[in-house]
Order: sequence, then structure tokens, then C-alpha cells
Amino acid sequence: MDRAKDLDLSAEIKDIMISVLELGIDREQLDDKVSLYSPTVGLDSLSLLHILVEIEKRLDLEIDDEDVMNAELRNVGSLVDMIRQIIDAKGADE
Repeated sequence: MDRAKDLDLSAEIKDIMISVLELGIDREQLDDKVSLYSPTVGLDSLSLLHILVEIEKRLDLEIDDEDVMNAELRNVGSLVDMIRQIIDAKGADE
């Protein structure tokens, strides 16, 4: 994935997170290193599910449970990386 598309993906995922979680912050405040479980994001299993469903809809992806369970989702960047890997794998399959 080239750098421009990489930045667009990161921005899209951050926008989804801000919308779904109703964070009320700007994308620039959601740094890749911010913990998903910090007070800023406040992720729990149900909110993760809502985010993943919205990512699937907006990016026309299918995210397998196994992908999520194998990912070490610690921070915003790790979520972006997981989605990037799914997109790359989908592109390789096509």
C-alpha cells in the first residue's frame, strides 16, 4: 500500500472511531499511539464490534473473528495495521 493510501486508511479508521464512539474530538487528537482502552477512546468489546461493523460497511471488507483474535489490538495504530493487513490480503486474493 502506498503512503497516500496508507494515510487515507488511517484517517478513515480514525473518523469511524470518532463517529461510532462519539468521541467529540478531532482526528488529529487521535494519535496512532493512543491506547484503545484509554479514557480518550474507552474501547470495550461491544464498542469494538460496532467499529468493526462500520469499517466493514464503509470499506467493503469482511473481517474474520480470527483476524481480530490474532491481532494485538493495543492502540489506534494496531487497529489500522490489522485493517491494512486484511485489505492487503484481499488484494492478493483478487
